[in-house]
Amino acid sequence: MLLPHSLMWWGEAQGADGGVGRWGTPPPPPASAPQLAPGPPLPARCPSEAGRPPDSSSSCLGASNESRGHPGGLPFSPFPSPSFFQVKMGEKSQALGLSSSPPPHPLSPDSSRSLSPTDGKGTPDPGRGITRRLTFPLLSVTLLVSFGSSMLYGYNLAVVNSPAVHIKAFYNATWSRRYGHGLAPGLLTLLYSLTVSTFALGGLGGSLLVGLLVARYGRSGTLSRSALLVLLAGGFMGFSRELESPEMVIIGRSITGIHAGICLSVVPLYLGEIAPKNLRGFLGLMPSIFICLGVFSAQVLGLPELLGKDRYWPLFLAVVVVPASLQLLLLHCFPESPRYLLIERNDVCGATEALRRFLGTPDVRDAVQEMEEEQRLLSSAQTVSVWQLLRDRSVRWQTLSVAVVNAGMQLSGIDAIWFYTNTIFENAGIPPSHIPYTTVGTGAVEVVAGLVGCFTIEKLGRRPLIITGFCAMGVCLAGITLCLLLQTALPWTRYVAVACVVGIIAGFCMGPAGVPFLMTAELFTQSHRPAAYVLGGSLNWLCNFTVGFIFPFLQMSAGAFCYLVFCGVCLLVALYVYLIIPETKNKTFVEISRTFATRRAVLPACRGGMLKLRGYGALEGSLEGSGSGSGSGSGSELGSGLGSGSELGSGLGSGSGLA
Repeated sequence: MLLPHSLMWWGEAQGADGGVGRWGTPPPPPASAPQLAPGPPLPARCPSEAGRPPDSSSSCLGASNESRGHPGGLPFSPFPSPSFFQVKMGEKSQALGLSSSPPPHPLSPDSSRSLSPTDGKGTPDPGRGITRRLTFPLLSVTLLVSFGSSMLYGYNLAVVNSPAVHIKAFYNATWSRRYGHGLAPGLLTLLYSLTVSTFALGGLGGSLLVGLLVARYGRSGTLSRSALLVLLAGGFMGFSRELESPEMVIIGRSITGIHAGICLSVVPLYLGEIAPKNLRGFLGLMPSIFICLGVFSAQVLGLPELLGKDRYWPLFLAVVVVPASLQLLLLHCFPESPRYLLIERNDVCGATEALRRFLGTPDVRDAVQEMEEEQRLLSSAQTVSVWQLLRDRSVRWQTLSVAVVNAGMQLSGIDAIWFYTNTIFENAGIPPSHIPYTTVGTGAVEVVAGLVGCFTIEKLGRRPLIITGFCAMGVCLAGITLCLLLQTALPWTRYVAVACVVGIIAGFCMGPAGVPFLMTAELFTQSHRPAAYVLGGSLNWLCNFTVGFIFPFLQMSAGAFCYLVFCGVCLLVALYVYLIIPETKNKTFVEISRTFATRRAVLPACRGGMLKLRGYGALEGSLEGSGSGSGSGSGSELGSGLGSGSELGSGLGSGSGLA
């Protein structure tokens, strides 16, 4: 037969050449075998491939034969392209590409080799693959969304502290003009507390909308549309005094909270999906630096010499429109997330062009290959809801990890420290007139600590930063408790308390401030990631509101010992991360899921294993190929263990199941 002869020389050329993607010179076919005419072109995967002649070597990936290691171009072949050869493996088709053997199974131990290009000698090639250098488009879009979204979160956290006296005076004067008498002290405090806390309530509402928005509008589309909320909120707050409406201030604060709730999840989601794996930590912590910059900017602009005067407080609140307007104008110049385009929209050309822009190279085959592997694993899985995420036993430890680190971020007591900072500074003997400038100094410490974390995360990893940060916070919280108890007997302990405040802020900004959002992106693959951000963001905002609400009562009842509660939370979260969460540095999302799924040891995570977690889900579940394969369900399946044979499932089926 003719076809086997052609396949034979094609496979021999592959074996003789010794490398995937290289073609040898085909030997002449047998005399009895006439040459086959070139077949019709294959259906194009994107519009740019439509109508291309069979011998065209260009494609959506845009790499010529020479750039792919084919000197002189592709030699004559009786077939239109190597992708013509496709075989059905199990229940699904797997493209042979340019290899003489089928690609390794995605769940096999050797499958990760396909994601790590080599130089032909078995050693990784640093110039290729999805390990890339930082390009100008990557840096630009990171700075843009961090400045236009993340910084506003930090700014709105601190913006109401400096003008508190002026805002209360405005509320009282407006009430007096309306009703002929001023506000009672209790009602005035209630209105101001509502102004402060409605930001957290709006953030909780915004975080619940993340999954719906990113699925409908994409990542950058959601960020662009959310900037309109800031313009609306800035108008409400900026014109509130002219219109004599305290309600406009409260409404504006709630709208900025909705914006913050959306962006606090979408920004790390977007950056985590566009960043190469070797830069994901660096770019993922950039928003936390801008959050610290936002707090620092609010502290500086709130000084009496700048916008801290009575006549400027509406402008002080409305400054947020400037970063939001810049993002709204410029973000459309950058592409959407390539992972969103390819995996969720199946837009191969759009994803390829986006990768070329972000990675700064025309050869993006390795990045596309990594995403297509994840797409194959997700081919039968839909984007899950929060309820489905909570019920999915296969990813329950990832879900628990996201819940622990996001809740621990707020329950660490950082908001309580900011609340009590002025009192600690007063007890240390700092004059009240100098306290605003001292507070600005703590803001500068936040920025420096954030920069340290950002520039060391790719070298040290995620785990050391978050464990060290929580441990430092726990020790300093215990130190504050001790200093407050001993300050009457030992006056010098007041200065130690100030040092502990600085240590808590530095420890928080170095790791716990940004790593939880990065971990949320890394611990899940595409179908579960939006729901994970909804869950983590909701817990973050809910705990933020809870701490702000109960801390005054806790302080009245427990006194100096109230900080020991937060100390215990910090140490417990650090212990959980040490024992459970693996290092995710320089790993693809599929590799991280595989690491989570295959850990069955009783050693701590830092030694290559995890605690024995009885019943932790199936290997295929964490890779989201659970149970929807077609066919009879026998053999080696990517299911939930309902079929028979040798299964990678949860052990519910018969045969050799790996529970």
